[in-house]
Amino acid sequence: MRLRNSRLLLFTSFLTLFCGGGALLFFLYFGTALSQEDDTPDILRSALQMELTHADITAVKSNPKRLLVRSFSALKTHLEQRGWTWVDQMGSLVVYRQAAQQLNANCAMYSRSYMICDLSEVP
Repeated sequence: MRLRNSRLLLFTSFLTLFCGGGALLFFLYFGTALSQEDDTPDILRSALQMELTHADITAVKSNPKRLLVRSFSALKTHLEQRGWTWVDQMGSLVVYRQAAQQLNANCAMYSRSYMICDLSEVP
């Protein structure tokens, strides 16, 4: 009986340590970003999807005009694949053209690893 209790205690301790460590890593990685946006759960799901698939860019599910990106170069590649041509960058605003249309991407840092880009239209 004593051996069973010690194994249960060891398992419970390991599980608590594992969950606590996971929560700590989560808050260290996303801590500053948890309260700055209204659609934080959708953004976190998109970030998890990016991490699991090793993607550089993904749309935030609640808003197709909102992209979660790792860098400006990933955004540029993504939009060029859809026929948009880079025109200019003024700080965090990046301008693209396709024929007579103009697409503005206003980007801001979300966390150390991600930027959120709000587009003027769906590419």
